[in-house]
Amino acid sequence: MDILKNILLNKKERTSFIKSFQERVWNGEEFSSDERINEILRDLALNLDYYEPDKILRSESPSYYGDKRLESEITDAIKLINRTNTR
Repeated sequence: MDILKNILLNKKERTSFIKSFQERVWNGEEFSSDERINEILRDLALNLDYYEPDKILRSESPSYYGDKRLESEITDAIKLINRTNTR
């Protein structure tokens, strides 16, 4: 969860933190013993492929999104994880 917080809080290093998070997920790192949480994180890692900080590059494809949606994607994933943990 710390890496997700770092993505949210460190805009200058956001892209680096995203790449690090995705690498950990794609390399099969399990973040939890709960498979549902790992699934949420895999989905998030996939969704983060569409984050593009450069507005000009985003305009080239409607699939890409910027900071506002990125923050929403991460916040939503954290909420899902918290709900899963309370079950």
